[in-house]
Amino acid sequence: MIKALNILGFVVALVLAVALYIAKTEAQEARERLVEIRSELAEERRQINVLNVDIAHLEDPDRMRALARQYLGFEPLDPMREVSMSDLPLLIETPDRTFTASGEPATDENIVAAGGRP
Repeated sequence: MIKALNILGFVVALVLAVALYIAKTEAQEARERLVEIRSELAEERRQINVLNVDIAHLEDPDRMRALARQYLGFEPLDPMREVSMSDLPLLIETPDRTFTASGEPATDENIVAAGGRP
Protein backbone atom coordinates (compact mmCIF):
# COMPACT_ATOMS: atom_id res chain seq x y z
CA MET A 1 0.00 0.00 0.00
CA ILE A 2 2.87 2.40 0.73
CA LYS A 3 4.29 1.63 -2.69
CA ALA A 4 0.95 2.58 -4.27
CA LEU A 5 0.90 5.84 -2.27
CA ASN A 6 4.45 6.61 -3.39
CA ILE A 7 3.53 6.01 -7.05
CA LEU A 8 0.37 8.12 -6.67
CA GLY A 9 2.37 10.91 -5.01
CA PHE A 10 4.97 10.74 -7.78
CA VAL A 11 2.26 10.93 -10.49
CA VAL A 12 0.56 13.87 -8.74
CA ALA A 13 3.92 15.66 -8.39
CA LEU A 14 4.68 14.98 -12.07
CA VAL A 15 1.24 16.33 -13.14
CA LEU A 16 1.73 19.42 -10.96
CA ALA A 17 5.22 20.00 -12.42
CA VAL A 18 3.85 19.77 -15.99
CA ALA A 19 0.95 22.09 -15.08
CA LEU A 20 3.38 24.57 -13.48
CA TYR A 21 5.58 24.50 -16.60
CA ILE A 22 2.56 25.10 -18.87
CA ALA A 23 1.29 27.95 -16.65
CA LYS A 24 4.76 29.54 -16.55
CA THR A 25 5.09 29.32 -20.35
CA GLU A 26 1.64 30.84 -20.88
CA ALA A 27 2.40 33.63 -18.40
CA GLN A 28 5.65 34.42 -20.23
CA GLU A 29 3.79 34.53 -23.57
CA ALA A 30 1.15 36.81 -22.02
CA ARG A 31 3.90 39.16 -20.73
CA GLU A 32 5.51 39.28 -24.17
CA ARG A 33 2.14 39.99 -25.78
CA LEU A 34 1.49 42.72 -23.20
CA VAL A 35 4.83 44.36 -24.00
CA GLU A 36 4.01 44.16 -27.72
CA ILE A 37 0.54 45.70 -27.20
CA ARG A 38 2.02 48.50 -25.07
CA SER A 39 4.57 49.32 -27.76
CA GLU A 40 1.81 49.32 -30.42
CA LEU A 41 -0.25 51.61 -28.19
CA ALA A 42 2.69 53.99 -27.76
CA GLU A 43 3.19 54.06 -31.54
CA GLU A 44 -0.51 54.75 -32.13
CA ARG A 45 -0.42 57.59 -29.59
CA ARG A 46 2.65 59.02 -31.31
CA GLN A 47 0.86 58.88 -34.67
CA ILE A 48 -2.21 60.57 -33.15
CA ASN A 49 0.00 63.36 -31.82
CA VAL A 50 1.61 63.78 -35.25
CA LEU A 51 -1.84 63.98 -36.88
CA ASN A 52 -3.01 66.52 -34.30
CA VAL A 53 0.03 68.67 -35.08
CA ASP A 54 -0.73 68.34 -38.81
CA ILE A 55 -4.34 69.38 -38.23
CA ALA A 56 -3.23 72.36 -36.17
CA HIS A 57 -0.87 73.37 -38.98
CA LEU A 58 -3.52 72.98 -41.67
CA GLU A 59 -6.10 74.94 -39.67
CA ASP A 60 -3.70 77.76 -38.80
CA PRO A 61 -5.53 81.05 -39.52
CA ASP A 62 -2.41 82.72 -40.95
CA ARG A 63 -1.90 79.82 -43.35
CA MET A 64 -5.57 79.84 -44.38
CA ARG A 65 -5.42 83.60 -44.93
CA ALA A 66 -2.32 83.24 -47.15
CA LEU A 67 -3.97 80.45 -49.17
CA ALA A 68 -7.15 82.50 -49.57
CA ARG A 69 -5.11 85.41 -50.89
CA GLN A 70 -2.99 83.23 -53.18
CA TYR A 71 -5.63 81.00 -54.73
CA LEU A 72 -8.92 82.88 -54.27
CA GLY A 73 -7.82 86.48 -54.26
CA PHE A 74 -9.52 87.12 -50.92
CA GLU A 75 -8.37 89.97 -48.73
CA PRO A 76 -9.36 90.78 -45.16
CA LEU A 77 -12.34 93.10 -44.87
CA ASP A 78 -11.66 96.75 -44.23
CA PRO A 79 -13.09 97.73 -40.83
CA MET A 80 -14.59 100.80 -42.47
CA ARG A 81 -16.89 98.50 -44.50
CA GLU A 82 -18.57 97.06 -41.40
CA VAL A 83 -22.11 98.20 -40.69
CA SER A 84 -24.30 97.85 -37.67
CA MET A 85 -27.55 95.91 -37.68
CA SER A 86 -29.56 99.12 -37.53
CA ASP A 87 -27.95 100.29 -40.81
CA LEU A 88 -28.97 97.19 -42.80
CA PRO A 89 -32.38 98.52 -43.99
CA LEU A 90 -30.58 101.53 -45.44
CA LEU A 91 -28.44 99.29 -47.62
CA ILE A 92 -31.33 97.69 -49.51
CA GLU A 93 -31.18 98.83 -53.08
CA THR A 94 -34.41 99.40 -54.96
CA PRO A 95 -33.97 98.85 -58.68
CA ASP A 96 -34.63 102.00 -60.67
CA ARG A 97 -35.11 100.08 -63.89
CA THR A 98 -35.79 96.51 -64.84
CA PHE A 99 -33.88 95.05 -67.79
CA THR A 100 -34.96 92.38 -70.27
CA ALA A 101 -32.90 89.36 -71.25
CA SER A 102 -31.50 91.25 -74.24
CA GLY A 103 -30.12 93.92 -71.91
CA GLU A 104 -32.58 96.65 -72.94
CA PRO A 105 -34.52 98.56 -70.33
CA ALA A 106 -37.88 96.90 -69.72
CA THR A 107 -40.90 98.85 -70.95
CA ASP A 108 -44.47 97.70 -71.13
CA GLU A 109 -44.08 97.15 -74.88
CA ASN A 110 -40.93 94.99 -74.46
CA ILE A 111 -42.55 92.89 -71.76
CA VAL A 112 -45.73 92.28 -73.81
CA ALA A 113 -43.61 91.46 -76.90
CA ALA A 114 -41.72 88.90 -74.86
CA GLY A 115 -44.97 87.17 -73.90
CA GLY A 116 -45.26 88.52 -70.39
CA ARG A 117 -47.57 90.86 -68.56
CA PRO A 118 -46.73 94.51 -67.97
